[in-house]
Amino acid sequence: MSGEGPGAAAGAPAGADPELPSDIAATRRLGRRELRTRFVFGPLLIALVAVIYWLDSTVLRRAGAGGMLTAGVLGLLGVAGVHEYVVMMRKAGHAVAPRLLPLMTIALLVLPFFFGWRQVDRELYPLVIATLALVFPIALESLARGSMDEGLERQGGTLLGFLTIAWPMYLAQGMAIRHLPSVLYVVVVCKVGDIGAYLVGVAIGRHKLIPHISSGKTIEGAAGSLVASIAAAVLLDPLLIDPEVPLGLTGAIGVGIMLNATTQSGDLIESLLKRRCGVKDSSALLPAHGGVLDLIDSLLFSFPAFLAVLVLLT
Repeated sequence: MSGEGPGAAAGAPAGADPELPSDIAATRRLGRRELRTRFVFGPLLIALVAVIYWLDSTVLRRAGAGGMLTAGVLGLLGVAGVHEYVVMMRKAGHAVAPRLLPLMTIALLVLPFFFGWRQVDRELYPLVIATLALVFPIALESLARGSMDEGLERQGGTLLGFLTIAWPMYLAQGMAIRHLPSVLYVVVVCKVGDIGAYLVGVAIGRHKLIPHISSGKTIEGAAGSLVASIAAAVLLDPLLIDPEVPLGLTGAIGVGIMLNATTQSGDLIESLLKRRCGVKDSSALLPAHGGVLDLIDSLLFSFPAFLAVLVLLT
């Protein structure tokens, strides 16, 4: 009977679990199909990250430019993420500055290379200056009679993209220049949490976490994500960041919880954005992963959070 029993709902597809709501069962079937694609494409991304990290920590470090390649890649990801954000917002009819926002993002993400990032002070000035330079002309434009109707919305939509994508990637670039292993630590802890949520959700997810935002996310998946992030944070602490960043066992557990909270929050906030824009993925650039914004959403709040830890402890 292929999993069907007397209690199966009429018309339920073969192999469906009769105890699961139809939308969760459909999500789980789709998840299994995507999992096969991820097993092919995922290792390619991991290999690319490994090559970039190796070059940065060996060849470029000996040349006195350690972290610069990673910072450059993070900058490109930030620009691509903002581009996807602008495209999504405009297609959905939301007001945003389609040229000024990408231009100011590019300008901001070039600046980290001109700072040392040892004593974080002047490094924060570009964030404030660039934000004012972005908002001020849009605010002036909204004073015109023809722009009054959507002037405030354009300011808000533009500022949202800049603060939630460009700012975090700028700080991530600074982290790469200051302490490259911390970037890898954050990425691995967050992505292990993502993988934990995905695998546990596909395997045993039954209870929806926040269905009005994302119908595919489950409480079981969120719990699996938390456990996975904590385990990764503890295991990777002595391998990547200790003793330069002295967390200790308790600190590593705390960081694992913190990074998982920022990981899941970033994922859910991007899910809200995509739902408001009426799209499933930010783009179709990466098979089974979506777009660049889908790839970095779990890192956008995580990078600033761990940079604060890095600055406080070092």
